Amino acid sequence: MDRRAFLATLGAATTAGTLLKGAAAPAEAASGRITLLHTNDTHSHIEPFGPGNGALSGKGGIARRATLVKRLRAEAGASLLLDAGDTFQGTPFFNRYKGRLDYRLMRMVGYDATTLGNHDFDNGVEMLVEAMESMERLQHRNPPFAFLNCNFDFKGAPSLEKRMRPFMVRDFPGIRVGVTAVGVAFAGLVAPKNHEGIGWRDPYESLNPVVKHLRETEKVDLVVVLSHLGYQMLDSDFDDLRLPAHVPGVDAVIGGHSHTFLDTPTRLPQALGETLVFQVGFGGVNLGRMDFAVHRGEVRAATGASMAVEG
Repeated sequence: MDRRAFLATLGAATTAGTLLKGAAAPAEAASGRITLLHTNDTHSHIEPFGPGNGALSGKGGIARRATLVKRLRAEAGASLLLDAGDTFQGTPFFNRYKGRLDYRLMRMVGYDATTLGNHDFDNGVEMLVEAMESMERLQHRNPPFAFLNCNFDFKGAPSLEKRMRPFMVRDFPGIRVGVTAVGVAFAGLVAPKNHEGIGWRDPYESLNPVVKHLRETEKVDLVVVLSHLGYQMLDSDFDDLRLPAHVPGVDAVIGGHSHTFLDTPTRLPQALGETLVFQVGFGGVNLGRMDFAVHRGEVRAATGASMAVEG
């Protein structure tokens, strides 16, 4: 689906073109389970943290993460592996490979989707697109990897716009999952030249029509938001803790930006039930896990925990 056309006509949108290539037909069973595995703010930490990093020493590393993900997916069955942005910037790997290595490794590990954090623009739009292109060479794998965001206006950056989706829908036995994403404002975080052609919109106002579309048109059972707004941001009007009150119908917020270490998700009431808000630090030292059981479109049980990535 053309992203700009979708956003312009969201109220009257149909289901045509909204499923990712390789997705199954809508689930027919009344009950299902899904495991959400997730990271945030990995910041080019390809290798484990070395000595001298305090409690982080010896933790992390994408090879260890891949091993843990493989084991958990084998145990869990239906699952999605998601990331909440700021993949770039932080180690010599980024200085040398400009994000190309990060995205290629994420694709090899089996990530299903990510969003864009402020640091993913550190080398400008052209280099971000180049990193995406390097990963596209691995896109023969199904289902394809998705870059998600619904509150950035990409019309002035067409090469990036064509690689972004406002949401994705994936089907599993007995459960249909919709995933969308929002990003933090550029002001004070990203140099104007590095986000040239890209505008920012209110994330709550942007999310509401997308969540409504996912619920009412796509008929999803579970709505997940990848948020690069921050967990609790006292200097901003937008953060993950306030999001559920402004955007009803969200079941899970996978957060980033603030590098907040949570052991378990924060549970928050919202108009249509409960939202689990989770974030697992930074640098890839932890992997988040949330499990949802759904019956006839209603979440009946939800749990979550942070898992250390270590040898």
